[in-house]
Amino acid sequence: MLPGKIVVVTGAAGGIGGAICNEVVRQGATLVMTDVDDRCAARANELGATFHRLDVTDEREWQRVASEVEQKHGALHGLVNNAGVILMKSLLDTTLDDYRRIDAINNEGTFLGIRTFTRLLAKTAEDTEHGTAIVNFSSIYGLGGQPGFAAYCAAKGAVRLLTKAAALEFAQLRLRVRVNSVHPGPIDTALARAPMEVLVERGQLKSVADGIAGVAAGYPGGRIGQPDDVAGVVAFLLSDGARFVNGVELPVDAGFTAKAQ
Repeated sequence: MLPGKIVVVTGAAGGIGGAICNEVVRQGATLVMTDVDDRCAARANELGATFHRLDVTDEREWQRVASEVEQKHGALHGLVNNAGVILMKSLLDTTLDDYRRIDAINNEGTFLGIRTFTRLLAKTAEDTEHGTAIVNFSSIYGLGGQPGFAAYCAAKGAVRLLTKAAALEFAQLRLRVRVNSVHPGPIDTALARAPMEVLVERGQLKSVADGIAGVAAGYPGGRIGQPDDVAGVVAFLLSDGARFVNGVELPVDAGFTAKAQ
């Protein structure tokens, strides 16, 4: 549970981001929602949360949000670097601009979040029994390659190792800020459906529903993941129950990556 904790979630307007916001509020946290989509403000009002517009690729916007959070709350117990985008395009067709955009949002955005908020997280940790936490979003595609997703794999793989480096560095500095990454498999969200829609347009897939069914068939449990399946894991990593969990990469994929290849 998260009573009394203040938590910032990026990409709060998305499917997984929205589910995380619902869960941390349900568990008693004070929520700060961020996104480039200003429509997220209405949902923040419904949840009793605060909304800040944030382009995660813009360092000045990160600094503004951090200043506003510190001014309003004076503390921060958890940061969830969830904001991300996906690109389905062959490596040879991927332009440098494509590659840089995917990296900027998924990887550099995570780096900026960690660097910007760690000072406040570390300060807050000094007055807590079990420290504070950062949860970074990678993917199962950050654990292994996938044809047609080279830029996305590279960015999410970078998040995986950035997480480990930060976890070890902060521990060495005795900052008491845990840093872990979650690696969802395909989750039934608009982000995951977007590549399927492309395949439908190309005539390579009959329908998105067929694509969802195909993904579900590949999971050991026989169903595709839902945003709530991920949200509970994130809430645990933010909680004091995860006080001795640091530098971990946690697949949330019903055992998909556990299968022998």
